[in-house]
Amino acid sequence: MSLETSLTDRVGLIELNRPDRMNAMTVDLVRSLGDEAASLVERGARALVLTGRGPAFCAGADLSLVDRALAEEPAPVLTPLVEELHRSLKRLRGLPVPLVAAVEGPAVGAGMGLALCADLRILGEGARLVPGYMGIGSSPDGGVSYFLTRMLGSARALSLLLRNQPVSAAEAAALGLAEPAVPDGSARQAALALARSLTSAPPLALLRARELVDRASTLGFAEQLDLEQERVSELWKTHDFTEGVRAFLQRRPPEFRGD
Repeated sequence: MSLETSLTDRVGLIELNRPDRMNAMTVDLVRSLGDEAASLVERGARALVLTGRGPAFCAGADLSLVDRALAEEPAPVLTPLVEELHRSLKRLRGLPVPLVAAVEGPAVGAGMGLALCADLRILGEGARLVPGYMGIGSSPDGGVSYFLTRMLGSARALSLLLRNQPVSAAEAAALGLAEPAVPDGSARQAALALARSLTSAPPLALLRARELVDRASTLGFAEQLDLEQERVSELWKTHDFTEGVRAFLQRRPPEFRGD
């Protein structure tokens, strides 16, 4: 199995399970990623953790696939991988639960995009985020250009991509790309603990907050205010908003249902 999943205490764990290949991406792996994440949410997960088994988080595309692409026509070989990856990334971003990435070792190319797709990232001290694209004459995929631009701004994002230099765990934390680094080997447990603390988050409000942050860098101030008003007006009509306000007034923990 290229993926292993489990569900404990409302936290779903997804492990990339190709340690002998540094969890490099195949079509089957990326196709199943979005499906398995959605299945965990359907089974009751209220937060997800994504990690890789072995010494790497994800080395990007499987080199054997790339070798085949060079021997044949690259587009017919590599396009299905990119299409399935992007489909899964869209599904991950559309799930109404927080996603935490636990990164040990390198996250390269689209593997870096997979880490950046998460809402929060915890890196082991020896982990590194590696763009990799300029080194092989490629432009970014896997959402790397999208996430870096929104997290760092266009100038810093382009500088990081063009210099093609690895970002250490300490640098990632300093740039705001990740939480403070943890000792090597402990990223998964730290991510699971963080995810457990987020299982009570209101699903609909989380989706709207993610959307607002994603769109903030492309909308003008007045447009962003209009969108904020539109989204909060929608949430006022939900059970979760009523429950949240009542719980606050009654000084008890809220029980959000996602409706």
